[in-house]
Amino acid sequence: MRYLFIFALISFSASGQALRDINYSFLYNPNEPIEFDIKVIRSTQGWTAFYRLSPRDTTSENLYVIQWELRKDLSEKEGTPVSPEQISKTTKANHETEGSITMPNVPERQYLTAKVLNNTVKRVWIYHKVLDPKYPVNGYLSSDGVPVIETFVKVNTPMTLGGEGEQKIVSYYNDNFPAAVPGFSEGMGRVARSMVVDSTFTRRVGDQLSFNQTGLYLIQSDTTSAEGLAFRVEEDYPRLSKVESLADPLIYICTKQEFARIKQAKGDKKAFDRIILSITQNTERARTFMRSYFRRVELANQFFTSYKEGWKTDRGMIYIIFGLPDEVFRFSDREVWSYKNNLYKVNFDFIRSSTLFDPENYVLIRDKKFQETWYEVIDLWRNARF
Repeated sequence: MRYLFIFALISFSASGQALRDINYSFLYNPNEPIEFDIKVIRSTQGWTAFYRLSPRDTTSENLYVIQWELRKDLSEKEGTPVSPEQISKTTKANHETEGSITMPNVPERQYLTAKVLNNTVKRVWIYHKVLDPKYPVNGYLSSDGVPVIETFVKVNTPMTLGGEGEQKIVSYYNDNFPAAVPGFSEGMGRVARSMVVDSTFTRRVGDQLSFNQTGLYLIQSDTTSAEGLAFRVEEDYPRLSKVESLADPLIYICTKQEFARIKQAKGDKKAFDRIILSITQNTERARTFMRSYFRRVELANQFFTSYKEGWKTDRGMIYIIFGLPDEVFRFSDREVWSYKNNLYKVNFDFIRSSTLFDPENYVLIRDKKFQETWYEVIDLWRNARF
């Protein structure tokens, strides 16, 4: 099952719109005035949804109001309000709001919906998250008493283990998952049918722990069950700042020979710069290329981190190369991105394909028809024409 986390910006007067009819392109727009994040945990007692609202302009006096409701399906225009007794909220000095919502278990799927309103500018953002009885996430991490909502944590950062039960098993996977292959490719990135656990250790709920190795982790009460908490541990992330970290994401725009040379540079900045200059053929274009390309890599890591790094995912790859979609529509089984600019017009379909390691996973439907457009856009990148 795909467990949707959706962001939308619509006019203030259109807040009673069906979730399936909204253009969700603003979900991936870093220039919106707010960030809104939500993480849902399922337990035997019910649901807990942790949320965080962060205004990007902390000097602004604009105040935001969150209205919560439950909807039965994507076609409903309004839902049942969540009782105030089920909601906790804390507002910080920088206007950031965080809290949680508790809800009882129900046998059918529901959609937890949040309307974030700004009465000053008359705008409303709508987010929703599917509450599915089969949702596999049943634990969480917290830092300094605040639940971690992101799908990644920093290496050697103290965390506290939360969830049901007394003891948890932590499994570590050191797989170097492949980057996505182009949208026209007939093959897929090679992923082992089953992953081998590199190491395991146990911790009690409430214990403090930290992770000193980068990679994929899975925390479970029972390793034979299809429930747990998966996340990545990263060091130079989501913004890549070390020269050695910059090599791999360039696989999308380099020839095989260029990529091999970049890998051989092994973090040597002068050698790295010479290769980039050989691609762009101009110092100023090289600067423009590096600034634009790795800003998108950073955003892909923020938006799409999964069992592998965000830039390696299908949506991360398309976002890096093609940028923010003009239109994004989400349905129960897929997400559709449309680009309608002067440079290219193309649609990409991503099919929902969730696993224990990533309940939020989408896979691109590949087609040879994308080949011409792909190479045209790659040529734009290599000439720094973005």
